[in-house]
Amino acid sequence: MTLLLILAIFMLSAGLIVFSMLDAGSQAWLRHTKEFSESAAQTMQRLFVFRDVRNLLGVYVVAMLLVPLSLYVLDFAWVFVLLSFVIVFQFPKLYFKLLERKRAQAINVALPDALGQISGAMRAGSTFVSAVQSMVQEHNGPISQEFSLMLREIRLGARLEEAMDNLGERVQTEEMDLVICAALIAQELGGNLAEILSRLSDNLRQKMAMEGKIKSLTAQGVLQGYVVTALPFIILLALLIIEPEATQPIFSGLLGWIFLTMICFLQLVGGIVIRKIVSIDI
Repeated sequence: MTLLLILAIFMLSAGLIVFSMLDAGSQAWLRHTKEFSESAAQTMQRLFVFRDVRNLLGVYVVAMLLVPLSLYVLDFAWVFVLLSFVIVFQFPKLYFKLLERKRAQAINVALPDALGQISGAMRAGSTFVSAVQSMVQEHNGPISQEFSLMLREIRLGARLEEAMDNLGERVQTEEMDLVICAALIAQELGGNLAEILSRLSDNLRQKMAMEGKIKSLTAQGVLQGYVVTALPFIILLALLIIEPEATQPIFSGLLGWIFLTMICFLQLVGGIVIRKIVSIDI
């Protein structure tokens, strides 16, 4: 009788523990999906990407389940299954950062011509707001979208300073910050804003030309850094496919994990050093 009672108490405790873990996991998953949907909606709105967030969430969930499961079925090592789950988990954040970087680069490329057009319109007698409006009508792409949103905020009652500060927060580039500071200082203290924008346009164009030359000169070093960093992992993956029996002990013994940790650490340090060497800030 005592043994049955102990067994019943043990089963009940195990059931409560499993139920608590499942409940905590489901709540954490619901909280994560909610945060993901809200963050994705805000990011896509800032990037002027109009897509249904529910479809994106569905693809995200399916990929998070199928990719690790596929690697497990193909008999990959559990470390690769776990690594694939982490990659899929972080992929949307990295992808949105890539889109933001590309959008910022497109804005910076179009900014000198836009400033030149605004400067020319102001020299012809237009105000700053009307000159920006004519530039928006002539241009397409991200820079037109950002300045058009700034104009809409002004029409809805926002002050010019607030609208331009919001523009700087959305774009977040040094070039746009220079333009906003020049415009705000000229508005507050006075000065020939058309001449300031014209000179700023020439300076930005020269800066971008210099950055292009530096990027072309350091392209070989950047490519070598990527190849050197990825080569050991590519070789290890190839050996896992070609000779799984010979490479499997790496993931099953303590010595193998020590070597893998040292390889990852040294590769990370080498990648950071190469990035520091080839990254030249103007």
